[in-house]
Amino acid sequence: MTIHHACQTLQVSRSGFYAYLKRRPSSRHVENEALKEMIKAIFYEHKERYGSVRITQELCRRGMHVNHKRVGRLLHQLGLYAKGSRYNYKYYNRRRSSLTRPNLVNQCFQATGKNKLWLGDLTYIPTQEGILYLSVFIDVYSRKIVGWAMGRRMQDKLVTEAFNQAYDREKPKEGVIVHTDQGSQYTGGTISGPT
Repeated sequence: MTIHHACQTLQVSRSGFYAYLKRRPSSRHVENEALKEMIKAIFYEHKERYGSVRITQELCRRGMHVNHKRVGRLLHQLGLYAKGSRYNYKYYNRRRSSLTRPNLVNQCFQATGKNKLWLGDLTYIPTQEGILYLSVFIDVYSRKIVGWAMGRRMQDKLVTEAFNQAYDREKPKEGVIVHTDQGSQYTGGTISGPT
């Protein structure tokens, strides 16, 4: 393809194309290239464990004041990503044996009557004073919230309170199916029936 044909296709003047070729790199581009070299040096100097924030702090110690977002963008352009943490974090309820239940619903969220199928879920609500956690149980047939509880921590107790409220309020007959995502709050063994 000739330059003339390419310029016509891209709707660019030939003089503009040649001016672009002769243009010197911007000062920002030159600065970014120098910064990339410094970032690479710090990244490998610290055994590939420093991410954008720590590299920014190190650059600041060396007299280069740049934004961590810019450092992150340049790290991404270089294809450099910090290795995971060397620490082994302990997860909440990790040692407790979880009880998995069979999926009786199989994604068919329909019920033939009231109190035949309840769905349970946990969500968080950000507020100005912090995060609140909400546990809810919904009756699929009536689409009514049958039990709920709110608290500052996502604990088994929250789910138990919501379930007990639903059970006390609705007093379902035997055979109600309670379907959840089987998170640790539901499978930790605290919900096994009414209390």
